[in-house]
Amino acid sequence: MANIVKALYNRNYQIFFTGQGLSVIGTWMQNIALSWLSYRLTDSAIMLGWVAFMGQIPNFVLAPFAGVWLDRFGKRGVLIVTQLLSLMQAALLAWLTLYDRIGIEHILLLSLFLGCVNAFDVPARHAISVEMMDTQEERQNAIALNSVTYNMARLLGPLIAGILIPLIGEGYCFGLNVISYCISLVSLVALRLKPVSSKQSHNNILEHFKEGYAYTFKQLPLRNILVLLGIISLTAMPYTVLLPVFVAKNLGSSAGVMGFLMAVSGCGSLLAALAIAARTEFQGLEKLLVVAATTIGIGLIGFMLSASLWLSTVLMFILGIGFLIQVVGSNTLLQCMVDDSMRGRVMSFYTMILMGIGPIGSLLAGFLTSQIGVVYTLAVGGVCSLAGAFYFSRHLSVFRVQACPIYVKSGSLSSQDECRF
Repeated sequence: MANIVKALYNRNYQIFFTGQGLSVIGTWMQNIALSWLSYRLTDSAIMLGWVAFMGQIPNFVLAPFAGVWLDRFGKRGVLIVTQLLSLMQAALLAWLTLYDRIGIEHILLLSLFLGCVNAFDVPARHAISVEMMDTQEERQNAIALNSVTYNMARLLGPLIAGILIPLIGEGYCFGLNVISYCISLVSLVALRLKPVSSKQSHNNILEHFKEGYAYTFKQLPLRNILVLLGIISLTAMPYTVLLPVFVAKNLGSSAGVMGFLMAVSGCGSLLAALAIAARTEFQGLEKLLVVAATTIGIGLIGFMLSASLWLSTVLMFILGIGFLIQVVGSNTLLQCMVDDSMRGRVMSFYTMILMGIGPIGSLLAGFLTSQIGVVYTLAVGGVCSLAGAFYFSRHLSVFRVQACPIYVKSGSLSSQDECRF
């Protein structure tokens, strides 16, 4: 048990963990409510894809440059600004919905706005939580606990939203998210962090960007992690965008069932996050990335056979495990490989691929669903995930050899004698 909560002995992380945990619950409530509201207003799978696209495409454009900003300036200041802007977006959504003035055009524009904010917010959260830690073991634990927080929220947020939407409507879900952002802001102000020092502030943004790009993509281990994550993000992760269509068309159910299925997926992810949090060794996670991608592929293909709630529940649980291991395993390995001076930039590329490629996939998935149906679209994503797993597995031996000196240089290992090949 002590290994699972090691990072929580750090005062700053306790405060950050609590504030962000409550905030992410509110965010998931808003995500589910917004998805259901969009489908209720338009009855269109393609429009669901467009909403997801508008909300995430800014990550593809802005996130790499956000990383440059984070490496030069304080991450807490950036987070305070992003949380304030997110609060304003949620408040406007709540007002428009409660006064029955909301239209799909408002949803698209506000999703685009929040996407621009998140391009700075997400990499800042990844980086600041790790920088609070004193040892590599604590850093690894903090990454896993971040995922525990996220997946507890992913479990509770949809469940609460699924209960509230039929009772009081989507607008109050947006209003509760406003309150969660207030709690997050208080926690950020309460942190006691070391002063920011930037050794490279004399360089311009373009030079910083080029330096970060070369560092990230010219090293095979970092590049292969991001390539596999990109395949999963493009082809498999849009399954959450298609869930309202699957629930309505294939299961003949409503928002309550959609919230339940998302909560089940969150349970699977939470279980996997706790297992990773208990690990004290980051080496070997590369093998788990192959297992995770394979699990995702099999789970998505399984929806071709699912016309019942019980089988869909099992598949969502399996997918929750697979996606969590893929995302957290990739995050952990990257964080163990990077120098502190590059952390913001590398994590911004991670964010770009995790959240920026997804909207393109969501748009394609929405179009494919309108042509071939939701279950076949999910199966296409599953096949692509299996192909990605095969690609990554063929390079595992080279990955381990080339990762060893990178671990040593970043301080994750003290010498190459500790490397496992």
